[in-house]
Amino acid sequence: MTDILSRIRDIALLLPSTSEDTVDGETRFLVEGAPFVRVGQDAAALHLCAADAGQTPVWHELAPSTDSDWTLIEDRIARSWELVAPTGLLEAGGR
Repeated sequence: MTDILSRIRDIALLLPSTSEDTVDGETRFLVEGAPFVRVGQDAAALHLCAADAGQTPVWHELAPSTDSDWTLIEDRIARSWELVAPTGLLEAGGR
């Protein structure tokens, strides 16, 4: 599980003005203080929650025994960042 979280962390922290925190066992990635990705963990899998076009959370279950589409996951994380990032940050170049 740690490897999957590490991979998500590597993707999220490449985005500008991104930080990480943990609240109630859930790892969150924030842009300028606003969460754009949440990663919860249970015994079987990590659960990635990223905003969608309407900022509706979209959950992806990531288990070590399954093949995950990391191109899709990276795109979801980046898109979620774009939806949450302040306009000034996007105008300054964003990602």
